[in-house]
Amino acid sequence: MDQGTTSTRTNLYDDSGRCIATARRRSRTTHPQPGWDEQDGNALLAAIEETVAEALDTVPGAELAGIGLANQGESIIAFDRRTGAPLSNAILWSDRRAGTVIDRVRGTAEASRVEGVTGLRLDPYYSAARIAWALTNLPDVAAAAAAGTLAIGTLDTFFIYRLTGGAYVTDPSTGSRTQLMALDDLQFDKECAAAFGIDVALLPALVDTVFAEPLPTTLGAPLYASATDQLAALAALGAINPGDTKMTYGTGCFIDTNVGAAPCRPGHGLMPTFAWSILDEPKAWAIEGGVFTAATAVDWLVGLGLAESAAHVAELAAACAAASDFDLRMHHPQFLPSFTGVGAPWWRPDAAGVLAGLRASTDGHDLAFAVLDGIAQRVADVVDAVDAELGSTATLRADGGLSANRTLMQRQADVCGRPIAIADHQENTAAGAAGLAAIGAGELDLTGLAARAEFHCVVEPQLAEPNRLLERARWRAFVEATSDLEPPALSTAAHRRIEERNS
Repeated sequence: MDQGTTSTRTNLYDDSGRCIATARRRSRTTHPQPGWDEQDGNALLAAIEETVAEALDTVPGAELAGIGLANQGESIIAFDRRTGAPLSNAILWSDRRAGTVIDRVRGTAEASRVEGVTGLRLDPYYSAARIAWALTNLPDVAAAAAAGTLAIGTLDTFFIYRLTGGAYVTDPSTGSRTQLMALDDLQFDKECAAAFGIDVALLPALVDTVFAEPLPTTLGAPLYASATDQLAALAALGAINPGDTKMTYGTGCFIDTNVGAAPCRPGHGLMPTFAWSILDEPKAWAIEGGVFTAATAVDWLVGLGLAESAAHVAELAAACAAASDFDLRMHHPQFLPSFTGVGAPWWRPDAAGVLAGLRASTDGHDLAFAVLDGIAQRVADVVDAVDAELGSTATLRADGGLSANRTLMQRQADVCGRPIAIADHQENTAAGAAGLAAIGAGELDLTGLAARAEFHCVVEPQLAEPNRLLERARWRAFVEATSDLEPPALSTAAHRRIEERNS
């Protein structure tokens, strides 16, 4: 079960790891205010239950042996610890409302300790700030906390609680995304929680990614494993050795690199994360960089009526004159895909999307190409950071829905300057969750799971290296220039000009 931002998907896999059935429900995201992203927790749970039943119905005689769950990562929800009833909507990882919480914590003596213990720079991207915001701003949540009946955490805690009838747990791969878990000992840290005004007793218990004992569920089979989405995909894509790197193109694009059996606190704007804990296997840590806007930008073009579908965006971009002409690209419109801020390596949470360099001649083909090129360039920003951290050139493998977009993948190979292996199976988050469950059931090991990954398509770069370097330099200059266009920066500049005029 892959409960993602855009949709909930259940895939059924047979003993060989072949996907034999799938069912999907799109998720509805609401935006009560600009920068706020919410989903209905009960609707997400219902989507899990419905897709499991639907997938099973398509395979007569199928017997469900075990279940693995993958979750959105940093998204949070509050619920009643007695009944499991939600006390808030799910507040998504892309939601930016908790910036004021980060501003408050950043000014305290505890700020540097939080960053040191968790390995994460202060940012509203992580769960802690949203949990703190909910405790302060949602009356039902505050009342439940005062009464001792509150459960609040990442979405996996809610799903597991409801599906198992009361288990209140999460795993370290998800816990490491909260900015509340100590990266070294994989436990929620009391002082880090206190820095955000959170009582650590409110948080779930941390258990292994592959459970020591499976949890009975209402779905007809036990739950054997739970992991955050990107780390489930990392395992399914065969990135189980240090230096292995994957890029998953979904709502955002997340680039993860396995760094081995010891925690790593990277530089270069990358974040550390825990990968998985499995009995009789070495623990694994990883480093990650996120491009928060990927498929969202493609969907935006479709929503504006500039394209009929995501596939049509690819067709329009492929037909753009700049797609094959370097000189035209050096004067082409540029798009910064930053609807929910800019992540690694820049970390500008207040950034908004920017489309620049428009002419009267700019048409739909140009806009489609600019959007796909912006995604590819932002991913290349993260890949450059990974290379710098590793001290070597990362070998790239890709999956996710947008990995089927050959225009995007060609641009990705070109701006990264290296081949990209495209996974045959796009939905590796679900495959990873199922594989981890099979490990828990004793039917597979980590090496066996990695061996299931297949890459029959490799996209080779076609851009000459001097031209690639020029394009990348132009892109970095563009991103740096857009900092003055962030909404808070424009507001500050406006106030300053009014004050100067009045004086």
